[in-house]
Amino acid sequence: MPHGASASTSRNWEPTPAAAQAEGPPSKRDLTSWWRQFKRGNAKREEDKGTIKYANVAISLLNEEGQSYIYGYVPIVVAKCGVFLKEKAVDIEGIFRLSGSEKRIKELREAFNSPDRYGKGLDWTGYTVHDAANILRRYFNTLPEPIIPLEFYESFRRPLRNHQAQAVGQIEGQGPSEGEFDIDAAIKRYQKLITELPPLNRQLLLYILDLLAVFASKSDFNKMTTPNLAAIFQPGILSHPSHDMAPPEYRLSQDVLIFLIENQDNFLIGMQGTAADAKTVEEVESGPSTPVGRAPTTPSRAKTTIGSLIEKIQGLRERGAKPSHSVFHPQFWIRRPQK
Repeated sequence: MPHGASASTSRNWEPTPAAAQAEGPPSKRDLTSWWRQFKRGNAKREEDKGTIKYANVAISLLNEEGQSYIYGYVPIVVAKCGVFLKEKAVDIEGIFRLSGSEKRIKELREAFNSPDRYGKGLDWTGYTVHDAANILRRYFNTLPEPIIPLEFYESFRRPLRNHQAQAVGQIEGQGPSEGEFDIDAAIKRYQKLITELPPLNRQLLLYILDLLAVFASKSDFNKMTTPNLAAIFQPGILSHPSHDMAPPEYRLSQDVLIFLIENQDNFLIGMQGTAADAKTVEEVESGPSTPVGRAPTTPSRAKTTIGSLIEKIQGLRERGAKPSHSVFHPQFWIRRPQK
């Protein structure tokens, strides 16, 4: 089960929007390959008809000397919704299952798609936690490519194939178990796979696993058990278009996500003491950034190990930047650590 159900910690956030510029040629390897569209209506992936633009949120950690360095970035829509939901919704029953207002959700979508701030200064007054939960859920479930890229799809499923019930408990629709299941070996395999993900995908995966673990730790109140959360978020995290209509296949993918959530404390390799790597910075950084403001910090939330590591999520300074060569702007790219 997820750890840290009763403890709490404080994480400080400040958003980092980047200015949108003219579109350039697409990049196939970057995480931006799935920033194609935040579609209106249902969660079915369709042909692109537009582009939603996102600001970014700097994730800063403290090293052993107490110095702050930038670990990575997550989209502002994810961070804003995540912070709001952790503050207000961990005890709300059915938080990710109940619908919000379509009118307010449309307003939120437009706010997160509006230059120059892209939702950075969003005031949640007048919006409900169900509006925020819906916008977050739709965002993940309508990405053109899952957070775990398709090239990693089978690699992430392989450790639990033939061991689903042994790994996460018996759930209807699972395949038969064969042989012994070594949980330590499975964890080590996932640790290696996560470190092999593109940096931006890895950062977002760890962020969402932490978020889901927080809600799972309060499932006695919110009824969002790990299997329930996995069923909702699996399409945006680990899925394949050829398996959309194959129940045994997405059952396996959901079980993998259950395992990742329940063991997420073991997958923080690469975070502690590791700044954004130079290659990533070189590839995605588009220009100097100029701090122009700060945002207020947020109060305490339920604690997981990632919460302990991110004792002070600093950064979140509002910046402007030239775009790198991608059709998706503004980027939530890694930027050089602040001295």
